[in-house]
Amino acid sequence: MSDSTVSTAPRGIGANSLTALAAALLALAYSASFWRQLLAADLPGGLRGALFLLAAFAVVFAFNGLLLSFVAWRGLQKPALALVLLLSAGAAYFMDGYGAVIDRHALQSVLETDLREGSEWLSWSMAGYLLVLGVLPVLALWKLPVRYRPWPRELAGRAGFMIAMLAVMGLAVLPFSREFSSTARNHAQLRHLATPANLFNAVRGYAKHAAPGAPVVVEPLGTDAHGGSRYGVRKPVLMVIVVGESARADSFSLAGYPRQTNPELAKIAPVFFPNVSSCGTNTATSLPCMFSDLGRARYEEAAARGRENLLDVIAHAGLQVEWEDNNTGSKGVAARQREESMAKLAAAAPCDADGCLDERLVEHLRDELAAPGTEDKVFVLHQIGSHGPAYFKRYPKQFERFTPTCQSVALQDCTTEQIRNSYDNTILYTDHVLAALIRLLEHEAGDRAPALLYLSDHGESTGEHGLYLHGAPYALAPGEQTHVPMLLWTSPAFQRWRGLDSGCVQARRSDPLSHDHLFHTVLGLLDLQTTVYEPKLDALAGCAPA
Repeated sequence: MSDSTVSTAPRGIGANSLTALAAALLALAYSASFWRQLLAADLPGGLRGALFLLAAFAVVFAFNGLLLSFVAWRGLQKPALALVLLLSAGAAYFMDGYGAVIDRHALQSVLETDLREGSEWLSWSMAGYLLVLGVLPVLALWKLPVRYRPWPRELAGRAGFMIAMLAVMGLAVLPFSREFSSTARNHAQLRHLATPANLFNAVRGYAKHAAPGAPVVVEPLGTDAHGGSRYGVRKPVLMVIVVGESARADSFSLAGYPRQTNPELAKIAPVFFPNVSSCGTNTATSLPCMFSDLGRARYEEAAARGRENLLDVIAHAGLQVEWEDNNTGSKGVAARQREESMAKLAAAAPCDADGCLDERLVEHLRDELAAPGTEDKVFVLHQIGSHGPAYFKRYPKQFERFTPTCQSVALQDCTTEQIRNSYDNTILYTDHVLAALIRLLEHEAGDRAPALLYLSDHGESTGEHGLYLHGAPYALAPGEQTHVPMLLWTSPAFQRWRGLDSGCVQARRSDPLSHDHLFHTVLGLLDLQTTVYEPKLDALAGCAPA
């Protein structure tokens, strides 16, 4: 063969071949969690089981090929594949390391986090995933020569490739339709674990969800609200609503947890409600939902944004409302109220470059209450609480009582015992913060009628069922992520002001409750009269005069 013949030979691979190569790589190396969970499902045994797994690979491969075909054009294919590989590497890290699923809510949580919280995810384990599954494949892709034919032939070839991918899916599913139907029905989480289809669906869902429409006109709610006859007769009312973060009821010794995680609260003996479920499994969903009157069954973020909430109703009744935040904001709940961020206030202990510990909320509330006044007030304190994976950053060193601990954000590098110890230390610190708040309110009881209500936004997984953190789809979420703690403390002054029957409150403590009850329970506790109040959703209805 002559040199001229060699020099004119086609170099590189075709666009369709590159698409097929990328589709196979994504199906194998980037979807390990998908295959791990599929193998744990109820699969047929023997040869049929092996053939079903092969058919499943064919379906995932062909679907990936179909998706990637839409970007397989000169000038677009390499940049698009590079982006897919980098995003898929990040997704694989969270799926493999934390048992996370990739859906719209997970994407929303990522996009709505702040720089401080986002930086806590950085670790050498993440860097390893991004290097091996992201940077190195992208560099290889960039150096790979690719052939593109004239566009009429390329278009015809692309159409043929896509038809072939559809045929592969059909031929793979047909002999195993019963197995595919059963697996899809009983293991719905699998659709959130196959990359990059899960990324595509998450982006599509978030884009549809966040797409700008007509300007939001906020619908008034409870504008008829007014205080009952007790207002102005006795001391000013002071209610503090503490919103916990990632705290699960199962880790509270007040709920029967064998470890003593609530030693200070146990001495104060507030009323603990052990049977409460959350509206969602992530802050972006639960926070606006729990302050809305819509309830979990009717809750949609767009509807909540276009409607006033509990804080607005309280303000309509003439009470002052303030939101004090040590997390990532109120998610719009306090849009029409005063909202302050602890991280943006003048630096003071216990704050540093990583943010503030929750005791900053106590100190700030102390400063707020130092000013004399006769107004009826409601403060909402939003904790950083037990937000992971940096549990070790959520409490001072003196609260590291359960050891050994996990001193890394890469939870997969720690043992289950270390993770559980670190998480329990965050609950121990929350116990201290709540007790400090109650002691502060007790000090205020001479001039006001104070009460405190604590309720977490969602729970947390610490390795149970192979899951970590939170954010699982609600229908699939374990109880660790949806079973949340709630407690109520009322001063004698508040009990007298409201005419609250403590025996009745104790009798209600074991009732099944949810975030749906917060809106109406607070209205009832504050004796606010309004047509939007529903007694059947007031956890303490009948425990005080109407």
